Amino acid sequence: MCIGLYERGIKLLSIKEVVYRNIKENFILYFLLVIALMIGISAGAITINMLNREQTQSLISFLDSFFKILDQEKIDNINIMKHSFSNNFQTVVSIWVLGITVIGLPLIFVIIVLRGFIVGFTVGFLINELGFKGFSFSMLSILPQNIFIIPGIIALAVLSINFSLKIVTSRTKRGTKFNFASELTRYSVTTAILSILIVIGSIIESYVTPVFMKLFLGYMF
Repeated sequence: MCIGLYERGIKLLSIKEVVYRNIKENFILYFLLVIALMIGISAGAITINMLNREQTQSLISFLDSFFKILDQEKIDNINIMKHSFSNNFQTVVSIWVLGITVIGLPLIFVIIVLRGFIVGFTVGFLINELGFKGFSFSMLSILPQNIFIIPGIIALAVLSINFSLKIVTSRTKRGTKFNFASELTRYSVTTAILSILIVIGSIIESYVTPVFMKLFLGYMF
């Protein structure tokens, strides 16, 4: 038993070292992507103030309908998971493809900005309309899954950008060794491994977040 715990400790330490080294080596990229995310969140929050009365009323009606459905009907976890997997899978594939095309590299930043925009707009609208209750609800409905999904997407973006830069370097610098098939395989496998974070986030969004939302719905509203 002690040996098993020791081995687990070594594995955890190794994972921490790999993560730390990756962040250290790609600090500028992580910094730029986090800035892009923050820009998206800020833009989403600011957009709330640009909505006209009709748009605001439509969103409020949608929110009321959502709360009624959540309160009265049984949660379809399977359907939520399918929807979450579908959306996140499209994001993962898009980032993976953009890393190969090279010319699509700037679009990776656009994806991060859009992800931030969605979060900022949703949280901003809830807070704007419901105040502290909206903030509390957004923490229960948005934060749990995004603790895994957003870091996963940012890590995938860094991986994709690095792969693009390797392709560019191999074409511009003579004597640079670059086996495309081998590097593509490594890139794809690493993408699959990092996608585990997003899968965990989707599972939380499907099975954990709805429970939180239902438990606190009566208390907050």
